[in-house]
Amino acid sequence: MRGNPEFIRNLWQEFSLHRLIMMPAVIGILFLLIYLIHDSTLDGWTAKWAILIYCVIVYFRGTRLASESVVLEINAKTWDTQRMSSIGPWSMAWAKLFGSTIYAWYGGLICLGLYWMSYIEIIPDNRIFKLVLIYIVCGVIAHATGLLVSMLAIQKRRDFGRLQITFYQIVGLMAAVPGLYILLFGIADDETYKVLVWYDTVFPLIDFMVVTLLIYAVWALVGIWRLMRAELQMVNGPWVWLLFVIFSVGVSAGVRFLHPDIAPAMPAISLKAATGYVILVILTYIILLSEPKGPILFRRLRRYVRLADWGSLINAMPRTIWMIVLLLLSTVVLLRLSETRIAWLQWEVNFHFAAVATFLFVLRDVGIVYLLNILRYSPRNDMTAFVYILLSYTVIPVTLSAMGIEFVTALFVPHWNSSGALTIGPVLAEVIVIYVLLWRVWIKKVAID
Repeated sequence: MRGNPEFIRNLWQEFSLHRLIMMPAVIGILFLLIYLIHDSTLDGWTAKWAILIYCVIVYFRGTRLASESVVLEINAKTWDTQRMSSIGPWSMAWAKLFGSTIYAWYGGLICLGLYWMSYIEIIPDNRIFKLVLIYIVCGVIAHATGLLVSMLAIQKRRDFGRLQITFYQIVGLMAAVPGLYILLFGIADDETYKVLVWYDTVFPLIDFMVVTLLIYAVWALVGIWRLMRAELQMVNGPWVWLLFVIFSVGVSAGVRFLHPDIAPAMPAISLKAATGYVILVILTYIILLSEPKGPILFRRLRRYVRLADWGSLINAMPRTIWMIVLLLLSTVVLLRLSETRIAWLQWEVNFHFAAVATFLFVLRDVGIVYLLNILRYSPRNDMTAFVYILLSYTVIPVTLSAMGIEFVTALFVPHWNSSGALTIGPVLAEVIVIYVLLWRVWIKKVAID
């Protein structure tokens, strides 16, 4: 057989005569029982059961297979051999993604065929096609995200257990939730699909979701390809990630998320800019907690500066630094597009103070994560930092507020409707302390000859 050797290997492993017969036989028996229980009628009830079986096979089992595809190779000590083969990063990326999950797709496509057959007399063919396409693309996104997260973890550690794989699987499933949620609950009372307003233009919700999910599935595959390049010791610059960030911010900024009754509460601010800013903050935390970091990386960056090797410096620089620059520029733009005070529901908010405080809190959290990683590098540092940050925004301020010391909570969450001294002052002091500590650790751990 000719073609991608890694994909062909997966085909031989996943498909045997027994497995080829077993999957359609089990699905057929289950669906036949459902069909007979429902008075031998094909309708929406049988379609829901067909899609439920699809979700179990493709989303739950398929995402698990994708999440463990490379991890199992590492645990079996065969990954280094594959890395030294002649297979390129793109071939390896799609072979791992679709080869490891090919048997799950075999069963899933059978279920989608039964789903189509159940709805064929009820829903127009073009609508069924779009529904099926969304289910397929959400499955690809779930698989790709699970594999993507596992490969990000590979850059930090080389030993994995079932708990880690389960975590990657859960993250993959969570990536499919937004598309599935909109698909299932985007139906109006008259059984027609709702519309969506994007950059003040009305689009059918289902059409918008098909296009958007397809593009994000491509982005996920591009991400796997980039990580495969890193595994094969190839250099990756920051430009693809920055393009993804710009794309995500641009798409999200155009969507009208707020209800029409709430949106007028913010008359003086560009809602598009505010939405894009929120997405930028979320992506900053994602890349902060996912990319590798430690003293060795920063010593390499310091060496590039000494050699004036600016190309290598840009390629090796953590993506988080680029995100902080983008976030700073976006904060300035947001301040320019808004008035000082706005009415948000029943609160009077100083939006300028709120925007500056938000940026400072992100800057503080970045400092905490890097401080932990440079002080004593460990693969668990990012998870430890995540727990600290999560507690600082949830349990600690709630506890302090319950104790009646509300003013202290300004150290942990922004007080958007308070004075500048209480909104900006505490977090600014935290930023100064953390970055002074970070500088001292930098001198000891990084700036050594």
